Amino acid sequence: MIDKNELLKLLPKLIREDDEIKGAIITALSRVVATKEDIIRIIEHSDRRFEALQEQMNKRFEAVDKRFEALIKEMNKGFEIARQERAQLQTSINSLGRRGDIGLENAILYLLNDNLIQESINTSEIKKEKLNDKEGKVFGGNYSTDIDILVQNTKTILIEIKFHADNSDAYQLIKKAELYKYQFNRNYD
Repeated sequence: MIDKNELLKLLPKLIREDDEIKGAIITALSRVVATKEDIIRIIEHSDRRFEALQEQMNKRFEAVDKRFEALIKEMNKGFEIARQERAQLQTSINSLGRRGDIGLENAILYLLNDNLIQESINTSEIKKEKLNDKEGKVFGGNYSTDIDILVQNTKTILIEIKFHADNSDAYQLIKKAELYKYQFNRNYD
């Protein structure tokens, strides 16, 4: 029996000189070691699998993109509905403010009651005075309106309570004060 070290020394010489041994070794190795063709087939197979995987991933991303786009459209639709509802609510609030002047005035006076009492003003001393511009001296012919008046210790204070006041409301108060002075021939403080 040949020892392993002796075989390792003899083998290169036998492969070079004996074609039969060379063929037997190549045959034996071909079952264990991959050939160049084997490696090419493995790479081609891997490329096909990678391409299939890439195509599958692209389809999934497209599906996710479509769902995401649908979600964005749905969210935008929801935001638009919310904007419309907020506008409707604002319109309702504004409408309530215009229609509910008397109730609103009373509610505000009630809320301010503590502050008015601290100023020694009793809310029961505030009354509504009807104003009528029959001759059209301030507003135009036959214009009717009203103003809240506080009379206390010979002091007359004109008050206008609004849900939401703007410049035109301030202008209206000035014009109502002018009409009050004209109609009752009294100054106000």
